[in-house]
Amino acid sequence: MPLGEDMFDRFVGIPYLDKGRDPATGVDCWGLVALVMRELRGIDLPSYAEQYVTAADRAAMARLIAGRLDAWSMIAEGQEQPFDGVLMREGRFPRHIGIVTSPGRLLHVSKGMTSRIERYRSGSLANRVVGFYRYGNA
Repeated sequence: MPLGEDMFDRFVGIPYLDKGRDPATGVDCWGLVALVMRELRGIDLPSYAEQYVTAADRAAMARLIAGRLDAWSMIAEGQEQPFDGVLMREGRFPRHIGIVTSPGRLLHVSKGMTSRIERYRSGSLANRVVGFYRYGNA
């Protein structure tokens, strides 16, 4: 485990729940990012759960993510640090987000799984990465 990544351990194993925002019942990908930012950085991100019917609506999620990353600045690959967002494609659309735990690794959750830390530069996530984002006030 990379140095410093253990601070994210308590967020591993949270079940997926569409529009979930509570670690006790489950979270979706944005809910997990918002939870980590609130609990570890003291930054309250908007919920956005009321702005989509279901996370399965790929086009709506892509529009939401594209329009809501305005408080986040895109950063160059290789410059990412813990707490940076990793925007990923699902199918044709950029509609999934995780959070960097250490260079090359991210915490995320998807339907049918619990939250986990995985590599994003190799394996199944490598071809899905769209970009990296740093929260403006972080």
